Amino acid sequence: MYFEYLLDALLGPREILHSMECSVCGLEETYYRDPVSRRQLGRACYGCNFVQKFDF
Repeated sequence: MYFEYLLDALLGPREILHSMECSVCGLEETYYRDPVSRRQLGRACYGCNFVQKFDF
């Protein structure tokens, strides 16, 4: 549940762009985009507890 709050705080409203296997832990790494502007927001992996926000 903490991970979802972290995503809400860093990325805000989002939708899944695509998912792939995480190269570190082997679980699913998910890429997110803004539902309105369709710009990529960032990526996150629940297994690694990793969140990266893209600033363009």
